[in-house]
Amino acid sequence: MIKIYLGREAVEKLAESSTSADGDRITRTVAGVIDEVRDRGDEALREVSLRFGDDVSTGFMLTEEEVAAAEKRVSAESKKVIEQAAVNIRAFADAVMESISPVVLDKGGWSVGLDYRPVESAGCYVPGGRYPLPSTALMTVLTAKAAGVGDIAVASPGMPDEVVFAGKLAGANRFYRVGGAQAIAALALGTETIKSVDMVVGPGNAYVTEAKRQLQGIVGIDMLAGPSEIAIIADSGANPEWVALDMLAQAEHDPDARAWLLTDNVKLAEDVAGEVKRLVPDLNLPDYITAEESNLSVIVLDDWNECASVVDTLAPEHLLLMVSRPDIVKAKVSNYGAMFMGYNATVPFGDYMAGPNHTLPTGRTARFSGGLSPLTFLRPQSWFEAGADVGDLAAGAAAFAELEGLTAHAASARSRGSKGNQE
Repeated sequence: MIKIYLGREAVEKLAESSTSADGDRITRTVAGVIDEVRDRGDEALREVSLRFGDDVSTGFMLTEEEVAAAEKRVSAESKKVIEQAAVNIRAFADAVMESISPVVLDKGGWSVGLDYRPVESAGCYVPGGRYPLPSTALMTVLTAKAAGVGDIAVASPGMPDEVVFAGKLAGANRFYRVGGAQAIAALALGTETIKSVDMVVGPGNAYVTEAKRQLQGIVGIDMLAGPSEIAIIADSGANPEWVALDMLAQAEHDPDARAWLLTDNVKLAEDVAGEVKRLVPDLNLPDYITAEESNLSVIVLDDWNECASVVDTLAPEHLLLMVSRPDIVKAKVSNYGAMFMGYNATVPFGDYMAGPNHTLPTGRTARFSGGLSPLTFLRPQSWFEAGADVGDLAAGAAAFAELEGLTAHAASARSRGSKGNQE
């Protein structure tokens, strides 16, 4: 089930973003859903949800009583682990915010600056699945809250109790039991029940991602995330079982999820392949992961330099460095969503507990974008303040305006440089 390649010849093919044969159909379906929600609001939202098998008979927005009841139904053990994760996620998001400072540049007769202001509202999407995903509620809501977003809604199909508890703990204001492309459309456009927001964040299936793509510009989005990915650079000191487990941990997310092991050690490559085959029957994995087939690959390369070069080509969502000197390899790579360093590191630490966000760029988009953080919700806003002496600035601006043939611009700038002005 695990393919072993010698050399980097296969890298470009392995790096290609997986595309669904159903792409055109998904695009058309989502466009229709958006049009229906735009035109008919709650009525369309109800019809579309039922069409896709979601029960919305109790209404879209949870009442305060329903929220309280959902919180009570969560077990003490689940509450404890959710609260533990929240502490670390909140601390990291707060630390990021503390690192951000406004800019002020005093030029004598005038000054300029840059402030960071949060969006006023955000919708956090939590996908459905075999099990509830309260971790995504924490990652999205806590991060928005740390950025200073005042109005935060959570949307999730069925709205599991654990998601309600996590969202409430994180500071969400409202909960909508609606999922899929219709949820994204409702958050972006608004309906009679669902209030439109300024930004929509959170992962989802192909329909959710396509809805975000079609609605960006009407609403802000975090990213267009696809199937999960991991690249592992491992040397002879890595535990083959642990490497295999980390690859399978990503594979169980989605049939299109991909895991790549990059190593300079042929024996490790063979041992990991053997461990994958041994582990699969005992892990209760989804049916699409079998001993015969999955999206797991091993690439045997010459050295760490070549491994790092391949990573920058793959630009993976997760990068795990299971090597003796992760600091050296870290300095050689640039393109990744989140990095995990050391033999004892594993991606699930970041998925749930460590603090940095698990909402990350996929499909090679880590070449130009990063993961969800408080910065996602902040708008950099520049400002200019004029004092009494703007003569040189006025002359320069007027000259530049004339260079570009904009006479009103030039006259406006020159007027501020004249004597006897408002100052």
